[in-house]
Amino acid sequence: MDRKKEKEKFQNSIDKQALWLKKWRKKGIFWEKVMIVGAIGWMVVLPMVLGGYLGNYLDKNYKMQTGSISWTMTLIILGLFVAIYSVWRVFLYKR
Repeated sequence: MDRKKEKEKFQNSIDKQALWLKKWRKKGIFWEKVMIVGAIGWMVVLPMVLGGYLGNYLDKNYKMQTGSISWTMTLIILGLFVAIYSVWRVFLYKR
């Protein structure tokens, strides 16, 4: 009799843990998507911000004679192209 009760208790414990794990796996899909969006955000923002800082530094310290080139805008746009390429390469490119 004790063996049967222990077996039922053990089975109930396993069922409860399996139900809990199944519930959290369903929730994990949402957090996985949030992580992907966060990674894409960093991959887009970082090159553009670095391009902006570098362009601002070049604009302040190395003036061109004509003064027509804005290094800040040029490097921000270059950072955008780098960001688009890196997102494409990591998430969309299939070999």
